Amino acid sequence: MAPKISNIFIGLIMVLSCVSTAFAQPSISISQTDSATYTVQGTGMDVVGGIQLEINYDAALGIPKVTQGGGVSGAMLVANTNQLGNIKIAVISTHPISSSGQIAAISFASKTGSGGITTASVSMIDSNGKTIAAAPVSITNAAGSTVPDAATIAGIPFTQSTQTTQTGKTGQTATATTPTYMGTVSLPADQQQRTDSQPAPSPAVPAGSGETAAAKIAEQTQQAATPAVDVKAEETPQFVVYKGIIDRFRQHSGSKKLSVMAALFDKKITPSIQQEPMILLSDGKSKATLTVAIPARINSSPNFAVNGGTLISFIQDKQSKGRWIVEVLPEAGSIKVTVTIIAGAEEFEYPLTVAPPVKSALALDENGWNRFLKEIGTTAAPQHDLNNDGVRDFMDEYIFVANYLAKKSAPAKQAIPSNKSAQ
Repeated sequence: MAPKISNIFIGLIMVLSCVSTAFAQPSISISQTDSATYTVQGTGMDVVGGIQLEINYDAALGIPKVTQGGGVSGAMLVANTNQLGNIKIAVISTHPISSSGQIAAISFASKTGSGGITTASVSMIDSNGKTIAAAPVSITNAAGSTVPDAATIAGIPFTQSTQTTQTGKTGQTATATTPTYMGTVSLPADQQQRTDSQPAPSPAVPAGSGETAAAKIAEQTQQAATPAVDVKAEETPQFVVYKGIIDRFRQHSGSKKLSVMAALFDKKITPSIQQEPMILLSDGKSKATLTVAIPARINSSPNFAVNGGTLISFIQDKQSKGRWIVEVLPEAGSIKVTVTIIAGAEEFEYPLTVAPPVKSALALDENGWNRFLKEIGTTAAPQHDLNNDGVRDFMDEYIFVANYLAKKSAPAKQAIPSNKSAQ
């Protein structure tokens, strides 16, 4: 997976629809290149912005290693190999993936199994989040043997948490790597899962008499006594993206008074995620702690990934099974740090509220702000370009106000008493 697929107003979610696009049908092929290595190749991927691929293989091959291919360079790829015999790969990109190229390489530690890769399924979306019809996955094992009828169905995102598994007599250890995380993720309000259960109606007595009526009664009685098989409804994959505070600055067109701009930080991005501290200056040392409430409708354990920083830790809250504590260390000087949460068939992207520390002669107060607004400079030589991108825009305003509020909310340092005052 990769940085953000799209931006949406705060609180607004983007649900992947089931509408197919009218572009040429993309396809994925998996071929064996040597005794223990497979190549995942994509073709016709011009409009593809996201891929979910699930692969089943002979468990005797052991736990594989998945390496990102050049065809999806710049995208975010997450591979889950926790379950022996199964691989899940997800790719998200901000722009269409290369027309044709290698998506991933899959290598096994030993070639002891004879089954190779057995089945594969895939689902794809474009950069707007709409489902793309994909051709069935073709699989070619050793000696050119092709697996027939490889299915193309909705992929299943990852749900396992980080764990270490030891297999075989050799003591080979496979560590499930926590996915790399993207920007800020906001979860929607919890939705209760609804289940309707009603007792089966009593069998009706058919009209008629004699052996025919008795046979019908016996048949209905037998049907009523047979328990119904519960059919689990297929989950619809969805990708939810929330806008962060910086997007409010991008869209703001009102008063530029410092108090008005500071108020843009007041409203929470989502009630389901809490960041502490509320504004973090990305000095490369300070960490942000997120308290994430997973919606009640999701029963599986989530996976977390970070883009623009490092995932330090994540742990389930002992007081609440649906609440997770996540620690993130943003990269020094970063302004866009996102966390991706993969839970069940759903993915959420939440942007952290971070800003680089200001390196400027401007005072972080109202006088400094007024001077900042006045001293814009020229297009060729902008003044107070706080993020050094060569432009004076909303990003610089966001950085100034973030630093102002962070300084304002910082705890006051206690003065160390001198020896005289101590006496």
